[in-house]
Amino acid sequence: MRRKIIKQANQAYTITLPIGWVRDNGLEAGGELDLKINEKSISLHTNSHSKPKKVSFNAENLEERTIINSIKSFYAQGIDEIIISSSKNISESIIKALNNVIGFALISENKNEYVIKEINSGDFQHIDEIFKRVFQIILAFYDSAINDVFGPQKENLDSMKLRDIEVNKFCLFLQRAINKSSYSDAVKSRAIFTYSFALEKISDEIERFWRANIKYKPDKPKELKLLAEITSAGLGKAFEVFYQSSPKLMEELYTLREKARDKTHLIKVKDPQVIRLMRHLVKIIEDAADLNHLAIMLKN
Repeated sequence: MRRKIIKQANQAYTITLPIGWVRDNGLEAGGELDLKINEKSISLHTNSHSKPKKVSFNAENLEERTIINSIKSFYAQGIDEIIISSSKNISESIIKALNNVIGFALISENKNEYVIKEINSGDFQHIDEIFKRVFQIILAFYDSAINDVFGPQKENLDSMKLRDIEVNKFCLFLQRAINKSSYSDAVKSRAIFTYSFALEKISDEIERFWRANIKYKPDKPKELKLLAEITSAGLGKAFEVFYQSSPKLMEELYTLREKARDKTHLIKVKDPQVIRLMRHLVKIIEDAADLNHLAIMLKN
């Protein structure tokens, strides 16, 4: 989108704002915008209440998995109302999708149309607090996995899946909060969303580690537990880095990653399922260490 620069009589220069953007954000003459100059770019930001975002899609020929993933994706994007059309009864699929998110509900089901709306607008102004909560949930999820894998092993696939759904709910909520917020710094905006997506990947890797143990029940050597404890300490260190972003903490995280790499060479096993668990553990700390550069981008 391009705009012409208009020279005013008092030597000031102005440009016009897109009328659609003005209406969507409830702006009026005399209102104020926050302006940030970043070398060759200028960013505008408004704190006014924006017009609810709506989206429609036809689910007539879609499988349940695609319907669920579509709803979750629109949710994470920050959409406020989703209208789905289908001559088939897809209410069960919609309910399954809504069990994976926070603050959305199926508010009407009329003939061939289903309407999903946000029923809890939430407070997206404190992204750091939401980040902290999500990170703590993932850390607790990992602790539970390690305690079960190397402990009494009471969990089954169904109960573990319920735990995973709860973690994913908050990861999606974090992504939604980011997309619902406005950032004057485009680089920070991209970095913070990438960070949230990376946390979700780590959560998924923890789930795969736990699920593999429940499914295959391999005979695990003692060294594997030590490896798990190293990777858990590494993920905890990544949490510290997010809030302090100090070079010392980053180096400690890299040291734990190297320690985990070295430990894998000392575990001599042939069982492919134990090797599978090892790979999941190493991937967790590798991904945790990769968060360092994103933490630097967010703090600078």
